Amino acid sequence: MLDPTALDAYDFALPTEQIAQRPAERRDGSRMLVLDRATGAVEHRRFADLPGVLKADDALVLNDTRVVPARLVGHRPTGGRAEVFLIDRHDDGTWTALARPGRKLRPGALVLLPALEDAALEVEVLALEADGRRRVR
Repeated sequence: MLDPTALDAYDFALPTEQIAQRPAERRDGSRMLVLDRATGAVEHRRFADLPGVLKADDALVLNDTRVVPARLVGHRPTGGRAEVFLIDRHDDGTWTALARPGRKLRPGALVLLPALEDAALEVEVLALEADGRRRVR
């Protein structure tokens, strides 16, 4: 069994076509995976089924956080594809981020992003952190 606190416990391949790009037309129509902890049985259900799935002593935790569009896909000045995934924003306006390709995105490297409303955007790698993450601006 994997350590649930280990980051690699949550690293898995997910086919692009399985990633929702917008909410379901009817929010209660969203898909839901149900695990029966006693038997290990897995069911694919709909969110509308939730009241029938919950038992009297279950705890329901609601997550009302907003998702920040944190995955920035662009290219290096040489033309190679590059991706920066923003993780934590710092008070000085910089971010801790994951970056691909890691070997190419060293301090001083730039990732050029597609123009938004005629404004060219870029991400600059400022520093390589001990855990392989980057400090970016």
